[in-house]
Amino acid sequence: MSIPTSCLRTIIHTVPKDISKTLSPVSTLSPITVHGLLAAELALTTTPSPWKAVLPTAQDFLHVPLTWDLALQALLPSKAAALLKLQKSKLFQDWTIVSRAFPSISYDEYLYNWLVVNTRTFYFLSRSHVTKGKAKNTPPRDDCLALNPFADYINHTSDPSCYASLTPLGYNVIASSPVAKDIEITISYGSHSNDFLLAEYGFILEENVWDEIVLDDYIIPLVDEKKKEQLRELGFWGNYVLDSRTVCHRTEVVVRAICLPFGRWKLFALGLDDGEKHQSLVNERLLQTIQSYKKEAVERKAQIAVVVEGLESQRAALIKRYTQIIILLEAAMDRIQS
Repeated sequence: MSIPTSCLRTIIHTVPKDISKTLSPVSTLSPITVHGLLAAELALTTTPSPWKAVLPTAQDFLHVPLTWDLALQALLPSKAAALLKLQKSKLFQDWTIVSRAFPSISYDEYLYNWLVVNTRTFYFLSRSHVTKGKAKNTPPRDDCLALNPFADYINHTSDPSCYASLTPLGYNVIASSPVAKDIEITISYGSHSNDFLLAEYGFILEENVWDEIVLDDYIIPLVDEKKKEQLRELGFWGNYVLDSRTVCHRTEVVVRAICLPFGRWKLFALGLDDGEKHQSLVNERLLQTIQSYKKEAVERKAQIAVVVEGLESQRAALIKRYTQIIILLEAAMDRIQS
């Protein structure tokens, strides 16, 4: 399937100049994002179209954490909570500019269109930025957005039946193998964890080969200031991850930094020591950290079960996510203990 550039909705091809010019003077100190500009164009375009007629409704977006009650947002896992915080910051910046330039747009109307853009855009570079398949003078990634009618209805899975590729003429969606009649066509939105998928799109996968959890909240408080600086200098500060197979190398490094003198763990960080001599000590400390996370995850599930705010489906999604997190943590504990 081919979707030509003329079918895409982008700030270059479809946002009228009168909208962008009206917003420009208002956003001189804090420029509106491409995301925000596309949302403004959607909110101001009242002409019916086949594409707009089949977009999700505002009710459909109640599964996205940005629309949840604050009591439920406060119970999100740390990675999802951090992504939500970034969303709120971007939305506030965009809404501040749009509301001043176009006071006729209500907040709820703008939020709806902002969520349409947030959940349905594809990575896009204009033809002027693509030369022989390579990006040239590429804008910031967050500004490389296009609404891609029809292709935006293909759902995400970690085992997709087709893939989408950007060409100078538009998008091609190509099946990786024959797809039988009545079988859903799927693509991959990227190698995303369930925390990311929950925060950005409002769903989590039952089986996600890219699922992972971040251990920073349980590891960083154990690191003293001197070791924090040493880890920064070596490029190992933050983003400590555990998945269904292993803990990442960064996590192995930081746990060694907690347990060992600088000279010992630095050699491991630089790949000059296999770390086997101190592995049992590292495993013991790592096991304690994972047990702390599991204890809190169990407590979070209990908290969610008695919360009255929000919808039952929202609370169920949170409980399901913490159940997945506990399973990942228990699998890691089993690996360490064996």
